[in-house]
Amino acid sequence: MHTDQDCVDEAARQIYIGNTGTVDFDLKLPTEGVEGTTIEWASSDDRWVSPTGKVKQPEYGRGDRNVTLTATVTKGGAKAQRSFDVTVLQMPNKIEVRKVYPIEIKARKGATYYLPMFTAVLTKDGQKVSQRVNWDEGVEQRDEQTGEHDFQGSIDGSDIRVQCKVRVIDEDPEQPVDSSPKVRRVPISRVRLTGDGMLAGNQRRRIDFLKTLDDDQLLVEFRRAAHLDTKGAKPMIGWDAPDSNLRGHTTGHVLSAYALGYAATGDEDIRTKLTYLVDGLAEVQAAFAKSGTTKPGFLSAYDESQFDKLEQYAPYPTIWAPYYTLHKILAGLIDAYHFAGNETALHVASDLGDWVYDRVHRLPHEQLQNMWSMYIAGEFGGMNESLAHLYAITGRKEHLDAARLFDNDRLMVPMRQKVDALGGLHGNQHIPQVIGSVELFRQTGLPYYLQQAEFFLKSVMGHHIYAMGGTGQGEMFQQPDVIGTLLKDNTAESCASYNLLKLSALLFSFDPDQEYADYTELTTLNHVAASTDHVPQGGSLYFFPTQPGGRKEFDEENSCCHGTGLESHFYYADGAFYTDEKTLWIEQYLPCSLNDIDQKMALSVDVDDRHPEKVTITLEALDRPRLALRIPAWTRGRVHIDIDGTPVSQALMGTDPAVAVLDASACGLNSWSGTTITLTFDPTIRLIGTPDRPALAAVAWGPYVLAALSPSTDMQSLDIDRKDPGSAFERQGEKLVFRHRDSGLEFVPLWTIDENQPYHAYVEVASH
Repeated sequence: MHTDQDCVDEAARQIYIGNTGTVDFDLKLPTEGVEGTTIEWASSDDRWVSPTGKVKQPEYGRGDRNVTLTATVTKGGAKAQRSFDVTVLQMPNKIEVRKVYPIEIKARKGATYYLPMFTAVLTKDGQKVSQRVNWDEGVEQRDEQTGEHDFQGSIDGSDIRVQCKVRVIDEDPEQPVDSSPKVRRVPISRVRLTGDGMLAGNQRRRIDFLKTLDDDQLLVEFRRAAHLDTKGAKPMIGWDAPDSNLRGHTTGHVLSAYALGYAATGDEDIRTKLTYLVDGLAEVQAAFAKSGTTKPGFLSAYDESQFDKLEQYAPYPTIWAPYYTLHKILAGLIDAYHFAGNETALHVASDLGDWVYDRVHRLPHEQLQNMWSMYIAGEFGGMNESLAHLYAITGRKEHLDAARLFDNDRLMVPMRQKVDALGGLHGNQHIPQVIGSVELFRQTGLPYYLQQAEFFLKSVMGHHIYAMGGTGQGEMFQQPDVIGTLLKDNTAESCASYNLLKLSALLFSFDPDQEYADYTELTTLNHVAASTDHVPQGGSLYFFPTQPGGRKEFDEENSCCHGTGLESHFYYADGAFYTDEKTLWIEQYLPCSLNDIDQKMALSVDVDDRHPEKVTITLEALDRPRLALRIPAWTRGRVHIDIDGTPVSQALMGTDPAVAVLDASACGLNSWSGTTITLTFDPTIRLIGTPDRPALAAVAWGPYVLAALSPSTDMQSLDIDRKDPGSAFERQGEKLVFRHRDSGLEFVPLWTIDENQPYHAYVEVASH
């Protein structure tokens, strides 16, 4: 006689749901089994397969998805389970192409080269996107004769033909140039924020929060993975929880935050915490090496299995961006050395860099490109940047070679084609790679690394940003100039702005373009400074809502944006001051003091949050004859400059409306030391329109983007004269509050808005 347990065991054994290896159809999941048994289903990821068997395929380019379906068979009190592994195929490529942008490369005779695995295309509906190419003769090539060679291929998953023209020449086409920066950034360690303003307050609250962190808790999963004593520490939460595949990334962010916080403030308590954290990671790295279970140099909060699976193209969320997490750790170690002089951190970072080189240099070029183009799973943060930076310190060729192995055709080929094909790419997955491209230019001198980075940032600044400087909707880049139709609750990921600011400050070093500095001011004051909580709890915005009636929600659960939010408020002075042999460039007007004995510079900048139009610069010492003072775009070229109370004529300021270049001798001075310079700008109300919906605009005053305070979730239609928008508003005394005369709505800077306070970042302009 069969027992109920026999019945459920047999029913579980007999369950058949068909082919689960290549699923692009709904599955028939039985709910009744033999012998009167009942079957219930559970899905490990019901985004792709529901418990009823409904299948949703990922979009093309997002990769296949692995899902586990679990059947629970019951009868009476007996129960049996059986699991099925299901691979849901991504949707086929249904792209219709109007134009394939030309692919042309140069190669050296007799040298191995690789055909680009991606190209930019223009679709029939006018979208520019990056598409994978399958070459008829393969990716790896070598020609023994000079001349031109045409290769044929097709867009992946289609019959659309593609051609690549290769010009084979005798010399190496990759000829380096002088890669020295034109101007040098003054380190943040030489600048101290002063006063009680918004920026200094944000920075102090971050320091206060960092001092509350339990460093043993930050090390707990690392120690557990290396079989070390966890010292009774509590587990991490959120994205660093014990069962999260991204665990360890916040520890890397905290390393950087400690190092940056020490550099920006000189706080010795923070340096002590940094030392403890570095020493703990060094102990973990040594334990991994001693165990023999990993290659020497490995360091993580888990073993090497995620890296193994990535090389087998395991999709997200089977794995979760192992090189992204590794980058946070490596970057944190390098920051600990760079900003705090921690030699142990450098040794750990160098060994970790060796491990990365050993891992990736063995892989074929085509496999690397397949990995780096994977959605989320292949995300590697700024591995190329950190490895190139590490090379600059260690001089080890392996570190530079490893950095270049993270070149990503999906992102970089369209940039070299001068095509904005960012639409459909994950924003923060790719921005750090561009920072790495600039660092690779610095270390190699190869021009295309810098050129593609410049094209990228100009494209983003010109065609992909919301009024506050943030980019992306749902973490993704959209098509150029699509803003007004994408006012949502999940816009402008904070991580993206964190990295765009690093990129803009770095690119200014190679091309002192005031457009970069204006972007730095815009995004620092209106996105990053507005993304932190108003109490020292470490909260940060993940997204900056832009829909009507949006509300800020500060994340404290170790997301990516929580991590970058721990660092970003110590970067305020990054890109504020630059120097060359003859000039001090003042690009950001922060309330601060600058003291750089080595460069013989000492000055203070005084500016009130409520009166950004008046800036006083007191120069105690400066051995350079010229000052370059940025004239912000929001003042429309209108500036009045006094030196020790004497007005400076327009002729002495130069002809560039974006910068006043003053020469001490031309101003009747022997030197700038001991002088006081006052700049008076002209802030007015202005509108920042959306290119795709001209009736929608954000309201701004001076450097601040404003938002209307209203709980309504309807777009507010306001009467504003586009030719004279300021006439529709009146400022409320000394407050940074601007009242719309007709409606009575109050507009305030984005950084003043607290959590759950409803606001409107955009309004409809009913212009007369």
